[in-house]
Amino acid sequence: MRHIRIAAALAVAVAASLLAAAPAAAQSLEVKKMRVLQEADLSTALALTNKRCGLDLKAGYDWKSFDEAEVSKKNVAPYCSAALDAIEDLCGDQLGKDALKDKVKTLTCAGAKEPGAALSDGTLTFSFSLTPNQNKLLVRSFLEKNL
Repeated sequence: MRHIRIAAALAVAVAASLLAAAPAAAQSLEVKKMRVLQEADLSTALALTNKRCGLDLKAGYDWKSFDEAEVSKKNVAPYCSAALDAIEDLCGDQLGKDALKDKVKTLTCAGAKEPGAALSDGTLTFSFSLTPNQNKLLVRSFLEKNL
């Protein structure tokens, strides 16, 4: 009887773990590879910004906010890098560098119909569409007004 209860408990645990993993498994290998490459591109750009500015920022994508079909055709890293370029512009002097160190800890890049920037609890969220626009200028202006 005890073996049956243990087997039943194991079956429930396995079923729960399979259900929890279902959304991740739904992603195609192509999508997973694309995300890994784009995250590597962002990581490379982030390392340069951190070195140039003496920062220890973290960065990543809010993949759920992007249209999967669109980002499978376009690399979002250059769009996201506009925020890093704006940060580098601001860290050119000590006031900017100090403000960035104090207030920005993480950059999150998100998809949106209209570009925008928000800063909350140390997280700078940069939202953008995958059409040409003035992303760097938008983020720089936002940070200058809000740091």
